[in-house]
Amino acid sequence: MIPVLNRDDICALTLFTRYPEPGKAKTRMIPLLGADKAAQLQECMTGYTVLRARVWQACRDARVIVNHTGAAGSTFRQWLGPGLYYRPQGKGSLGDRMSHAVDDALRQGFRKIVLMGCDCPGVTPMHIKSAFDALDECDVVIGPASDGGYYLIGMKNNYKSFFTDIDWGTGRVYDQTMRRIREGGLRCHELETLPDVDEAGDIHVWERILQPARSFDSEHSLSVIIPAINESERISDCVKSAFPGAFEVIVADGGSSDDTCKTARDSGAKVISTPRGRAIQMNAAALKARGEYLLFLHADSRLPENFDGHVHQTLSKPHVEAGAFSLAINADGSRYRAVEWGVHQRCRYCSMPYGDQALFMRRETFWRMGGYARMPLMEDHDMVRRIKKRGRIEVVDAAVLTSARRWNRLGVARTVWLNQIILLGARLGISHERLAEWYGKY
Repeated sequence: MIPVLNRDDICALTLFTRYPEPGKAKTRMIPLLGADKAAQLQECMTGYTVLRARVWQACRDARVIVNHTGAAGSTFRQWLGPGLYYRPQGKGSLGDRMSHAVDDALRQGFRKIVLMGCDCPGVTPMHIKSAFDALDECDVVIGPASDGGYYLIGMKNNYKSFFTDIDWGTGRVYDQTMRRIREGGLRCHELETLPDVDEAGDIHVWERILQPARSFDSEHSLSVIIPAINESERISDCVKSAFPGAFEVIVADGGSSDDTCKTARDSGAKVISTPRGRAIQMNAAALKARGEYLLFLHADSRLPENFDGHVHQTLSKPHVEAGAFSLAINADGSRYRAVEWGVHQRCRYCSMPYGDQALFMRRETFWRMGGYARMPLMEDHDMVRRIKKRGRIEVVDAAVLTSARRWNRLGVARTVWLNQIILLGARLGISHERLAEWYGKY
């Protein structure tokens, strides 16, 4: 059940997708790709759409609803993570299911609803923003697809005629819908026409999306992403540790009031500005990254020598979906060595590295997961947990050197105790928002 809205939460983006089960997903692609690869395409395109939706959502108080079929909502949540709302599509034609989705959103109090499929990789967060902005002045917004359908439609009321007696799956869908819009005397805003990926002949559309990651030599296809806020004292060393192993370094700044951005640029990084929040910052940077591999590095850490070699070697192993480095704390004392030992044991027996160990993965893997969930904390823990359901996570012996400041702030014992309490609270089902409140009090 979708919770009742607060009065500022008026936008609902509903994504229609199917679970990527071989033989039942992207069936028109099976003659070209085979059942397994067609399902993998469905998985990657759905995750990529969720990632773009999350980047759009970061700029406003809005809901992203995954309108799913082919599996239970709990299965989708295990795949794509928290921060989204999962609703089954129900029965009936595509038009019936779309009409039900609009009705549900209206009953919950949304005043602007946009429905979107997961088959159009050219849709950007800016397209989504433009669609909702258009509904301030218009009754309907539509995004035409080049095959005669549409990849997006938005409205403020449920116009039932849009969803009845439409020849779904044909090249007449857009024309028939536009005829209904004109007959109703409705004001309509059209977005640009984009190609979607439905038939075997459309595969080049998806390959163009992948091209930036595959247009560089394998030795230079690594993007290092650094989320930062007020890190002017440390950002230079962090960025420099990523060169020359990285093809690019992207610093995602969440609103620094010091010289973080200037220092990062002077050190050779690209800098983008995003809303505050580590998951939000990393998702925005990942969407712009061009490397085949992504590495997420905390701003108070430094990468080891030959880190890129470790990344390539690790991700070339069969069934390895992601990796991380060992942890070294930049401070003397047995208590810090004890923390390092504890992290080593956790990784050895549980394969659970955290974000301060510089998680890395293929760009397509990150897409498949839908990016980091929008969470006030523990976004790294959630990502690792979800990836582990897909395959192995390997921790290499080389260590990331990280600042001791967070252990020094509360003391080593108290920091370790607090982290365990937060993990226990999450396992008990306490909301991440409540846990973040607790964490912020210390």
